[in-house]
Amino acid sequence: MLRLSKKADYGLVALKALGALGPDESISARELAVRNSLPADLTPKVLARLAQAGLVEASMGKMGGYRLVRSLDDITVAEVVRILDGESHISACADGDGHCQRFAECNIKNPLDNLNREVLKVLDRMTLAQL
Repeated sequence: MLRLSKKADYGLVALKALGALGPDESISARELAVRNSLPADLTPKVLARLAQAGLVEASMGKMGGYRLVRSLDDITVAEVVRILDGESHISACADGDGHCQRFAECNIKNPLDNLNREVLKVLDRMTLAQL
């Protein structure tokens, strides 16, 4: 079974929650975590990465917090996964790290590469608004 990392999962949840706010509203990382049952220690780190990538904006001060910069229709699931996890691969051999003892004679390496490309195509087409 394919599975998103916890960071990617939390990022998707956070972005959907930010998308539900009004256009001029922002929310603190702590409040976002509480409202969405996200871990309080990891949520600020995820939001910081999303802010560095330009998906959210952080503002400081008493009325500060995080707000969505782009529409949920303009953000793909693949984009979020790449921001938070880097390039994702279905199997360890797909990243070419050479740790597999069977890499040279593997008969499923190419089909797994094809599967990985197809999964990424689907995630590239799926927007957060569709989740």
